[in-house]
Amino acid sequence: MSDHKLQPVRGTKDLFGDEIKIFNHIVQVAKQKSEFFGFEELQTPIFEFSEVFERNLGEASDIVSKEVYKFPDRGDNMLTLRPEFTAGVVRALISNGELQQVLPKKFFSFGPIFRYDRPQKGRQRQFHQINFEVFGEENFYCDVEAILLAASVLKGLGVLDKTTLEINSLGCAETKVKYEAALREYFAKHRDELSRDSQVRLEKNPLRILDSKEQQDIDLLADAPEISKFYSEEAKNRFESILALLDKFGIKYRVNQRLVRGLDYYTSCVFEFVMAVEGAQNTVLAGGRYDSLVEKMSGKKVPAIGFAAGVERLMLLTKLDAEKSRPVAVNYISENEKSHAFEIAQKLRSNGFNTEFVLDGNFKKQMKRASQNNSRFVIIIGESEMQNGEVSVKDFDNATEQKVKQELLVHYLEGKI
Repeated sequence: MSDHKLQPVRGTKDLFGDEIKIFNHIVQVAKQKSEFFGFEELQTPIFEFSEVFERNLGEASDIVSKEVYKFPDRGDNMLTLRPEFTAGVVRALISNGELQQVLPKKFFSFGPIFRYDRPQKGRQRQFHQINFEVFGEENFYCDVEAILLAASVLKGLGVLDKTTLEINSLGCAETKVKYEAALREYFAKHRDELSRDSQVRLEKNPLRILDSKEQQDIDLLADAPEISKFYSEEAKNRFESILALLDKFGIKYRVNQRLVRGLDYYTSCVFEFVMAVEGAQNTVLAGGRYDSLVEKMSGKKVPAIGFAAGVERLMLLTKLDAEKSRPVAVNYISENEKSHAFEIAQKLRSNGFNTEFVLDGNFKKQMKRASQNNSRFVIIIGESEMQNGEVSVKDFDNATEQKVKQELLVHYLEGKI
């Protein structure tokens, strides 16, 4: 096997050491906050029939047109590794009847996401998301609650003040039809100035042009029509009510009328928490309402809202200040004490202590390992300790050593750690 085949595939990464601790911390905080808001955990497969994503994310979206990992299985079914959570979670809601029996339902999910994108800081081709979905709630209070939960997660990670909330409304169905017509008319006059991708978007879905990252498209957006000019009275009042509640709860935001999100299923309120990190894409958490998606997939009208955050992007901002757990080392002088020392190590583990035991090595090697692992205490068992039913407890921090009865060891350490 060639050497390059033993490297991670481009756009993938091994997680270990401090990184995996931060990763697990982010998931733990997200899960805890979701439970405070009444969410239950739902895990879906990492691949679905391709139609689940293609019909619902929109063929004009960059994700479907450029980024999905799509492949046939041995039964000639076309499958796609999930490029986002929502479509799969909606499929789970529809295909598991018991999940629909009592609405509203709130689901928290986390796991790997796959997109064939240019690897960059904070974004890999296999990355991870924490994901939140609410089904069966139409009231605008639910939109505010979703944003409050998002802010709570970011605050719990200590990164809320490093982000800015951008928010917009896509209005109602009537708004979308009128706005698409206005965009099509405007961009048709500048067709030759659009990027090649946006020329395609102009025919399929002109809203996608607002999501373009090409500078020539961004320049044209400066004079493009604004969506707020096409709001119905109901859509306008709903958005103003959301903003008023955010003001009431002290959530700072910036209205961004170019914000449409990158997927076709969004309706009404959309939002992003963005950060400023050099060399990285700046959206750290994003979502919005998608009241038509369940109906599109199943024929049953179920309003919904959701959001997700990239774990790797959160890792760029999150600092884990918790002190690293220091193990207790259990060392034996000779092979004669090894079995008894092993029993003591297991007793300490059973009582909740992080315990280090060298399975094969002389006493010098054991002490060196204890020092390398930054052990606070070393429990030493020799011939005299065996005979007297004691252990010697060496405190590395205070350079002291004390004899302790074996039956009192757990109690002694609990008083010290």
